Amino acid sequence: MRLQRILCRLPRQALLHFTSVIGMQVQQLSLDDIMPLRVAVLRVNTPSATAHYAEDTDPTTVHFGIRKDGVVVACSTWITRPFPTIATSSIGTNKPATQLKGMAVAHHLQSQGLGAIILSAGVAHAVAQSTHIVWARARDSAIAFYQRNGFVVVGDVFMDDATAMPHHLVKLDLASP
Repeated sequence: MRLQRILCRLPRQALLHFTSVIGMQVQQLSLDDIMPLRVAVLRVNTPSATAHYAEDTDPTTVHFGIRKDGVVVACSTWITRPFPTIATSSIGTNKPATQLKGMAVAHHLQSQGLGAIILSAGVAHAVAQSTHIVWARARDSAIAFYQRNGFVVVGDVFMDDATAMPHHLVKLDLASP
């Protein structure tokens, strides 16, 4: 089924069952709830100490998180924002789009499936908003994760100012069969 493929290859019921078995569920959280994790994971060994984004307080922005024993251990931010037009390509589009930003999983819980779970929740949110594209500015170290979850790399490498790390745009086309 197309929706199963989009939602990171897990049927929604399996996703809900898995999260309830491990005692953690994706919840919509406040910016204050997710900020400590965002800084702890995304600003290690970077020139920036802040992880605030201009869009964090937009009315259409949604922050998701997963708590374990009351502590946020995974988070992501979802922003209604057009996919950028790339000067060297015709891939830019006017279709409704959602940007994933600030995705983080606590270091000690990485590679255990929480990233895929929170990504699935955000993609489900984007689908509910009639989004055609989900996109992100992905660190090169995370490209394989995004590819495993259906995203494709778009364009050339660029250096992110906040992290001084190489990034690529990644895109998940929700409108394709």
